[in-house]
Amino acid sequence: MAEDLPLFLGLNDKTVTDIPKTVEKQRYMTSVAPKAANPGRWVEQPRMPIPTGEHAVIECGGKIHSIAGYAKHRVDQNFHQVYDPASKSWTLKAPFPHPCNHVAGVSIGTKVYTFGGFVEQNRCPHSKCYVYDTATDQWSPIAGLARPRGAISAIVLDGKIHLLGGRDVRSVEWHEVYDPATDKYSDRASMRGSTGTQPFVGQRDHMGVAIVDGKIHAIAGRMDSYDFNTSLNAVYDPKADSWSFRAPLPTARSGPSCAYINGKIVVFGGEATGKVFGTNEIYDPKTDTWEAGTPMAIPRHGLHGSTCAIIGNMVHVPGGGPVPGGQVQGAYHDAFTFD
Repeated sequence: MAEDLPLFLGLNDKTVTDIPKTVEKQRYMTSVAPKAANPGRWVEQPRMPIPTGEHAVIECGGKIHSIAGYAKHRVDQNFHQVYDPASKSWTLKAPFPHPCNHVAGVSIGTKVYTFGGFVEQNRCPHSKCYVYDTATDQWSPIAGLARPRGAISAIVLDGKIHLLGGRDVRSVEWHEVYDPATDKYSDRASMRGSTGTQPFVGQRDHMGVAIVDGKIHAIAGRMDSYDFNTSLNAVYDPKADSWSFRAPLPTARSGPSCAYINGKIVVFGGEATGKVFGTNEIYDPKTDTWEAGTPMAIPRHGLHGSTCAIIGNMVHVPGGGPVPGGQVQGAYHDAFTFD
Protein backbone atom coordinates (compact mmCIF):
# COMPACT_ATOMS: atom_id res chain seq x y z
CA MET A 1 0.00 0.00 0.00
CA ALA A 2 1.19 3.53 -0.74
CA GLU A 3 0.48 4.50 2.87
CA ASP A 4 3.09 1.97 4.01
CA LEU A 5 5.86 3.56 1.97
CA PRO A 6 8.18 6.06 3.64
CA LEU A 7 7.39 9.75 3.29
CA PHE A 8 11.03 10.78 3.04
CA LEU A 9 14.50 9.29 2.85
CA GLY A 10 17.72 11.03 3.81
CA LEU A 11 20.56 11.14 1.31
CA ASN A 12 23.06 10.22 4.01
CA ASP A 13 20.80 9.11 6.87
CA LYS A 14 19.21 5.74 6.14
CA THR A 15 16.94 5.94 9.19
CA VAL A 16 14.82 8.87 7.98
CA THR A 17 11.36 7.67 6.94
CA ASP A 18 9.10 10.43 8.24
CA ILE A 19 9.06 14.21 7.99
CA PRO A 20 12.37 15.47 9.48
CA LYS A 21 12.02 17.68 12.57
CA THR A 22 13.99 20.42 10.83
CA VAL A 23 11.13 20.84 8.36
CA GLU A 24 8.96 22.72 10.86
CA LYS A 25 11.63 25.36 11.44
CA GLN A 26 12.26 25.87 7.73
CA ARG A 27 8.71 25.95 6.40
CA TYR A 28 7.56 29.17 4.76
CA MET A 29 3.86 29.15 3.87
CA THR A 30 2.76 32.77 3.49
CA SER A 31 2.40 35.35 0.70
CA VAL A 32 2.00 39.12 0.67
CA ALA A 33 -0.51 38.77 -2.18
CA PRO A 34 -4.23 39.04 -1.40
CA LYS A 35 -6.06 35.77 -0.92
CA ALA A 36 -7.64 34.36 -4.07
CA ALA A 37 -11.41 34.09 -4.33
CA ASN A 38 -10.80 30.46 -5.29
CA PRO A 39 -7.54 29.45 -3.57
CA GLY A 40 -7.81 25.81 -4.68
CA ARG A 41 -7.05 22.72 -2.63
CA TRP A 42 -4.52 19.90 -2.33
CA VAL A 43 -5.40 16.22 -2.63
CA GLU A 44 -3.02 13.51 -1.39
CA GLN A 45 -2.11 10.89 -4.01
CA PRO A 46 -0.41 7.46 -3.84
CA ARG A 47 3.23 7.83 -2.84
CA MET A 48 6.20 7.10 -5.07
CA PRO A 49 7.83 3.69 -4.61
CA ILE A 50 11.26 5.35 -4.35
CA PRO A 51 11.65 8.69 -2.52
CA THR A 52 13.22 11.03 -5.08
CA GLY A 53 14.34 14.65 -5.45
CA GLU A 54 15.95 16.87 -8.08
CA HIS A 55 14.25 14.78 -10.76
CA ALA A 56 12.34 15.51 -13.96
CA VAL A 57 8.55 15.22 -13.70
CA ILE A 58 6.77 14.94 -17.05
CA GLU A 59 3.24 14.18 -18.21
CA CYS A 60 3.05 11.94 -21.27
CA GLY A 61 -0.06 10.18 -22.55
CA GLY A 62 -1.97 10.82 -19.35
CA LYS A 63 0.73 9.32 -17.13
CA ILE A 64 3.43 10.90 -14.97
CA HIS A 65 7.10 10.09 -15.57
CA SER A 66 9.64 10.72 -12.80
CA ILE A 67 13.16 10.47 -14.21
CA ALA A 68 16.62 10.28 -12.56
CA GLY A 69 17.52 12.51 -9.58
CA TYR A 70 18.63 11.98 -5.99
CA ALA A 71 17.44 8.69 -4.48
CA LYS A 72 18.61 5.81 -2.27
CA HIS A 73 21.62 7.67 -0.89
CA ARG A 74 22.99 8.68 -4.31
CA VAL A 75 22.76 11.82 -6.46
CA ASP A 76 23.17 9.96 -9.76
CA GLN A 77 20.24 7.62 -10.03
CA ASN A 78 18.62 6.19 -13.16
CA PHE A 79 15.17 5.38 -11.78
CA HIS A 80 12.22 5.83 -14.13
CA GLN A 81 8.99 5.74 -12.12
CA VAL A 82 5.63 6.08 -13.86
CA TYR A 83 2.29 6.90 -12.24
CA ASP A 84 -1.01 5.90 -13.85
CA PRO A 85 -3.89 7.95 -12.41
CA ALA A 86 -6.44 5.51 -13.85
CA SER A 87 -5.15 2.63 -11.72
CA LYS A 88 -3.67 4.93 -9.04
CA SER A 89 -0.47 2.91 -9.15
CA TRP A 90 3.26 3.35 -9.78
CA THR A 91 5.46 1.11 -11.94
CA LEU A 92 9.14 1.09 -12.88
CA LYS A 93 10.01 1.49 -16.56
CA ALA A 94 13.26 1.30 -18.58
CA PRO A 95 16.04 2.95 -16.53
CA PHE A 96 17.36 6.32 -17.63
CA PRO A 97 20.53 5.78 -19.73
CA HIS A 98 22.74 8.34 -17.98
CA PRO A 99 22.37 8.41 -14.17
CA CYS A 100 22.31 12.04 -13.00
CA ASN A 101 20.21 14.80 -11.44
CA HIS A 102 18.56 18.08 -12.51
CA VAL A 103 17.50 16.63 -15.88
CA ALA A 104 15.17 18.75 -18.02
CA GLY A 105 12.34 16.93 -19.73
CA VAL A 106 9.18 17.39 -21.80
CA SER A 107 6.86 15.24 -23.89
CA ILE A 108 5.57 15.48 -27.45
CA GLY A 109 2.97 12.91 -28.44
CA THR A 110 4.01 9.50 -27.13
CA LYS A 111 7.66 10.43 -26.56
CA VAL A 112 9.60 11.96 -23.68
CA TYR A 113 12.66 14.11 -24.39
CA THR A 114 15.39 14.87 -21.84
CA PHE A 115 18.25 17.36 -21.85
CA GLY A 116 21.46 17.60 -19.82
CA GLY A 117 21.80 17.30 -16.06
CA PHE A 118 24.52 17.00 -13.40
CA VAL A 119 26.45 13.83 -12.59
CA GLU A 120 27.49 15.15 -9.16
CA GLN A 121 25.41 17.08 -6.63
CA ASN A 122 24.36 20.20 -8.53
CA ARG A 123 27.65 20.27 -10.46
CA CYS A 124 29.61 18.54 -13.25
CA PRO A 125 27.06 19.06 -16.05
CA HIS A 126 26.80 16.79 -19.07
CA SER A 127 25.50 17.35 -22.60
CA LYS A 128 23.74 14.03 -23.24
CA CYS A 129 20.11 14.09 -24.42
CA TYR A 130 17.65 11.26 -24.99
CA VAL A 131 14.20 10.35 -26.27
CA TYR A 132 11.98 7.72 -24.63
CA ASP A 133 9.31 5.89 -26.61
CA THR A 134 6.38 4.95 -24.38
CA ALA A 135 5.20 2.38 -26.94
CA THR A 136 8.42 0.34 -26.81
CA ASP A 137 9.73 1.30 -23.34
CA GLN A 138 13.10 2.19 -24.88
CA TRP A 139 15.52 5.11 -24.63
CA SER A 140 17.57 6.37 -27.61
CA PRO A 141 20.18 9.14 -27.84
CA ILE A 142 19.44 12.38 -29.68
CA ALA A 143 21.76 15.26 -30.59
CA GLY A 144 23.56 16.48 -27.49
CA LEU A 145 23.78 19.99 -26.14
CA ALA A 146 26.61 22.11 -27.56
CA ARG A 147 27.09 23.57 -24.07
CA PRO A 148 26.77 21.09 -21.16
CA ARG A 149 24.52 22.20 -18.33
CA GLY A 150 21.90 21.11 -15.82
CA ALA A 151 18.82 22.65 -14.19
CA ILE A 152 17.51 23.83 -17.57
CA SER A 153 13.86 24.85 -17.84
CA ALA A 154 12.25 23.10 -20.82
CA ILE A 155 8.85 23.62 -22.42
CA VAL A 156 7.15 22.74 -25.72
CA LEU A 157 5.82 25.47 -28.01
CA ASP A 158 4.48 24.76 -31.51
CA GLY A 159 6.11 21.33 -31.66
CA LYS A 160 9.58 22.56 -30.70
CA ILE A 161 11.33 22.42 -27.34
CA HIS A 162 12.59 25.64 -25.76
CA LEU A 163 15.53 25.22 -23.38
CA LEU A 164 15.92 28.20 -21.06
CA GLY A 165 18.82 29.06 -18.77
CA GLY A 166 20.42 26.40 -16.63
CA ARG A 167 23.87 26.18 -15.15
CA ASP A 168 27.30 25.03 -16.29
CA VAL A 169 29.65 26.36 -13.62
CA ARG A 170 27.44 29.41 -13.10
CA SER A 171 23.92 30.27 -14.17
CA VAL A 172 23.52 31.06 -17.87
CA GLU A 173 21.10 33.14 -19.96
CA TRP A 174 21.12 30.81 -22.97
CA HIS A 175 17.91 30.12 -24.91
CA GLU A 176 18.01 27.28 -27.41
CA VAL A 177 15.28 25.51 -29.34
CA TYR A 178 15.42 21.81 -30.21
CA ASP A 179 13.49 20.59 -33.25
CA PRO A 180 12.64 16.87 -32.96
CA ALA A 181 11.94 16.70 -36.70
CA THR A 182 15.52 17.64 -37.64
CA ASP A 183 17.35 16.65 -34.43
CA LYS A 184 19.00 20.07 -34.41
CA TYR A 185 19.26 23.11 -32.13
CA SER A 186 18.99 26.81 -32.92
CA ASP A 187 19.54 29.90 -30.78
CA ARG A 188 16.84 32.39 -29.80
CA ALA A 189 16.90 35.68 -27.91
CA SER A 190 18.73 35.09 -24.66
CA MET A 191 17.33 36.02 -21.26
CA ARG A 192 19.60 39.05 -21.09
CA GLY A 193 18.32 42.53 -21.84
CA SER A 194 16.54 45.45 -20.25
CA THR A 195 13.13 46.11 -18.77
CA GLY A 196 13.25 49.55 -20.35
CA THR A 197 13.88 51.26 -17.03
CA GLN A 198 16.55 49.05 -15.54
CA PRO A 199 19.05 46.45 -16.76
CA PHE A 200 17.97 42.83 -16.60
CA VAL A 201 20.53 40.18 -15.79
CA GLY A 202 19.11 37.08 -17.37
CA GLN A 203 21.34 34.31 -16.05
CA ARG A 204 18.97 31.97 -14.25
CA ASP A 205 18.38 28.33 -13.40
CA HIS A 206 15.79 26.46 -11.32
CA MET A 207 12.96 28.50 -12.94
CA GLY A 208 9.31 27.71 -13.37
CA VAL A 209 7.97 27.95 -16.94
CA ALA A 210 4.49 28.05 -18.43
CA ILE A 211 2.87 28.95 -21.77
CA VAL A 212 0.00 31.42 -22.01
CA ASP A 213 -1.45 32.51 -25.36
CA GLY A 214 1.58 31.29 -27.28
CA LYS A 215 4.13 33.05 -25.07
CA ILE A 216 6.53 31.58 -22.50
CA HIS A 217 6.58 32.85 -18.92
CA ALA A 218 9.88 32.20 -17.11
CA ILE A 219 9.20 32.80 -13.43
CA ALA A 220 11.49 33.04 -10.37
CA GLY A 221 14.73 31.04 -10.27
CA ARG A 222 18.22 31.82 -9.03
CA MET A 223 21.51 33.27 -10.13
CA ASP A 224 24.24 30.80 -9.12
CA SER A 225 22.69 29.80 -5.77
CA TYR A 226 19.50 30.16 -3.75
CA ASP A 227 21.18 33.00 -1.86
CA PHE A 228 20.38 35.00 -5.01
CA ASN A 229 16.78 34.12 -5.84
CA THR A 230 14.64 36.27 -8.12
CA SER A 231 10.97 37.11 -8.50
CA LEU A 232 11.18 37.85 -12.23
CA ASN A 233 8.24 37.08 -14.48
CA ALA A 234 9.87 37.36 -17.92
CA VAL A 235 7.77 36.66 -21.02
CA TYR A 236 9.13 35.46 -24.36
CA ASP A 237 7.26 36.27 -27.57
CA PRO A 238 8.38 33.82 -30.30
CA LYS A 239 6.99 35.99 -33.11
CA ALA A 240 9.11 38.97 -32.07
CA ASP A 241 11.94 36.81 -30.66
CA SER A 242 12.07 39.15 -27.68
CA TRP A 243 11.46 39.34 -23.94
CA SER A 244 9.20 41.61 -21.90
CA PHE A 245 8.23 41.69 -18.24
CA ARG A 246 5.06 41.28 -16.24
CA ALA A 247 4.20 41.66 -12.57
CA PRO A 248 6.88 39.85 -10.53
CA LEU A 249 6.19 36.84 -8.35
CA PRO A 250 5.38 38.20 -4.85
CA THR A 251 7.66 35.67 -3.11
CA ALA A 252 11.13 35.31 -4.64
CA ARG A 253 12.37 31.70 -4.73
CA SER A 254 14.04 29.04 -6.83
CA GLY A 255 13.13 25.46 -7.59
CA PRO A 256 9.35 26.04 -7.65
CA SER A 257 6.79 24.11 -9.65
CA CYS A 258 4.85 26.12 -12.22
CA ALA A 259 1.77 25.23 -14.28
CA TYR A 260 -0.89 26.90 -16.40
CA ILE A 261 -4.32 25.60 -15.50
CA ASN A 262 -7.86 27.03 -15.57
CA GLY A 263 -6.57 30.22 -17.17
CA LYS A 264 -4.10 30.92 -14.35
CA ILE A 265 -0.43 30.24 -13.66
CA VAL A 266 0.15 28.58 -10.29
CA VAL A 267 3.61 28.76 -8.71
CA PHE A 268 4.26 26.75 -5.57
CA GLY A 269 7.10 25.27 -3.58
CA GLY A 270 10.75 26.22 -3.94
CA GLU A 271 13.67 27.02 -1.66
CA ALA A 272 15.83 29.82 -0.30
CA THR A 273 18.52 30.08 2.36
CA GLY A 274 17.08 28.29 5.40
CA LYS A 275 13.62 28.03 3.84
CA VAL A 276 11.49 25.59 1.89
CA PHE A 277 8.30 27.10 0.52
CA GLY A 278 4.77 25.82 0.71
CA THR A 279 3.70 29.23 -0.61
CA ASN A 280 1.32 28.96 -3.56
CA GLU A 281 0.83 32.08 -5.67
CA ILE A 282 -1.62 32.39 -8.56
CA TYR A 283 -1.09 34.69 -11.55
CA ASP A 284 -3.90 36.01 -13.73
CA PRO A 285 -2.41 36.91 -17.14
CA LYS A 286 -5.51 38.93 -18.08
CA THR A 287 -5.09 41.37 -15.19
CA ASP A 288 -1.31 40.97 -14.62
CA THR A 289 -1.93 40.38 -10.92
CA TRP A 290 -1.04 37.79 -8.29
CA GLU A 291 -3.14 36.21 -5.54
CA ALA A 292 -2.39 33.76 -2.74
CA GLY A 293 -3.59 30.20 -3.14
CA THR A 294 -3.82 27.36 -0.64
CA PRO A 295 -0.28 26.48 0.52
CA MET A 296 1.16 23.01 -0.02
CA ALA A 297 0.44 20.53 2.75
CA ILE A 298 4.13 19.60 2.83
CA PRO A 299 6.43 22.32 1.40
CA ARG A 300 8.96 20.96 -1.10
CA HIS A 301 11.40 21.90 -3.84
CA GLY A 302 13.42 20.02 -6.42
CA LEU A 303 11.17 19.08 -9.34
CA HIS A 304 12.86 19.91 -12.61
CA GLY A 305 12.43 19.78 -16.36
CA SER A 306 8.94 20.65 -17.50
CA THR A 307 6.43 22.85 -15.71
CA CYS A 308 5.09 19.86 -13.77
CA ALA A 309 2.63 17.06 -14.47
CA ILE A 310 -0.88 18.21 -15.30
CA ILE A 311 -3.46 15.43 -15.57
CA GLY A 312 -6.99 16.64 -16.29
CA ASN A 313 -7.79 19.35 -13.75
CA MET A 314 -4.99 18.47 -11.32
CA VAL A 315 -1.33 19.51 -11.05
CA HIS A 316 0.61 16.54 -9.66
CA VAL A 317 3.69 17.03 -7.47
CA PRO A 318 5.46 13.71 -6.70
CA GLY A 319 8.62 13.69 -4.60
CA GLY A 320 10.88 16.65 -3.93
CA GLY A 321 12.90 17.82 -0.96
CA PRO A 322 11.35 19.08 2.31
CA VAL A 323 14.55 20.81 3.48
CA PRO A 324 16.89 23.16 1.57
CA GLY A 325 19.48 21.44 -0.61
CA GLY A 326 19.52 17.75 -1.39
CA GLN A 327 19.86 16.05 1.99
CA VAL A 328 16.36 14.53 2.06
CA GLN A 329 14.18 13.09 -0.73
CA GLY A 330 10.43 12.61 -0.73
CA ALA A 331 7.99 9.90 -1.73
CA TYR A 332 5.07 12.16 -0.85
CA HIS A 333 2.74 12.89 -3.78
CA ASP A 334 -0.10 15.37 -3.84
CA ALA A 335 -1.99 17.33 -6.46
CA PHE A 336 -3.42 20.86 -6.66
CA THR A 337 -6.82 21.61 -8.16
CA PHE A 338 -9.18 24.58 -8.40
CA ASP A 339 -12.20 22.22 -8.32
